[in-house]
Amino acid sequence: MEHIHDAGLSHLELNIKNHGVPSFFKETPLLTNGSTQADIDRVKDLLKQNQVQLSSCNITSGNPLDPDVVLMTKQKLDLASQLGVSLVVGGAGEIEQESQRETLYQHLKDIGDYAAEKGITYCFETHPGICVNAAGMLRTMNDLDHPHLKLNFDTGNINYYNEHADVIESLREVAPFVKHVHLKDSYCKFKDWNFTALGEAGGVDFLKIRFILEDQKFEGPYSLEIEGIEGEPDPTLEEHHRRIKQSVQYLCECGFFD
Repeated sequence: MEHIHDAGLSHLELNIKNHGVPSFFKETPLLTNGSTQADIDRVKDLLKQNQVQLSSCNITSGNPLDPDVVLMTKQKLDLASQLGVSLVVGGAGEIEQESQRETLYQHLKDIGDYAAEKGITYCFETHPGICVNAAGMLRTMNDLDHPHLKLNFDTGNINYYNEHADVIESLREVAPFVKHVHLKDSYCKFKDWNFTALGEAGGVDFLKIRFILEDQKFEGPYSLEIEGIEGEPDPTLEEHHRRIKQSVQYLCECGFFD
């Protein structure tokens, strides 16, 4: 929050983590599903002090096939509602056998209905499971047909989780359902964790990404995901900030701020 304006940004996607579960990225979370009203107020004060607004919240909690994950998701939706966001990002879930699909769908509709009551749309991550690729996303969107269940499209995860996928063609197929985007560059290789500054790997054509989404009248939010390179030492704050600034400059050159 303290550095975001120096990078040329004013909004962020705030993670609400799982209480008591260590974060994959090793950060100390500002909020979890176990947070109190005082915790919420502290985050609001931090946002106000740094003149930062929230574009969305990430409330990824686990597999919604599990009723406990549905409950946790609702707890996080309550917190997101207090923070005033209208969009959240979270998992669509996984099934091991086709007979589980209807149960998962019922749980997702429950989440969608609850989100609707809060004036929030829940956007499915590009993660393993029923929304791991364009075909899965399309089936899920058509089967659920819920106005508060849409897609978060991740430009790096399509190739990370799928062999022989095409990020541009995948986006073309699902663009009408996309309400949130994670911008991530990569070499577009299967299981290759190389998510540094946008434009550095060069595998993703961000100009085409922008054109496809503009054709759908999409106006954001786009979230930068700068998740580093597998095997490198943990970047310092200064290095991470440099990568964000470099990414913002690259997006400016691609017309994202026009």
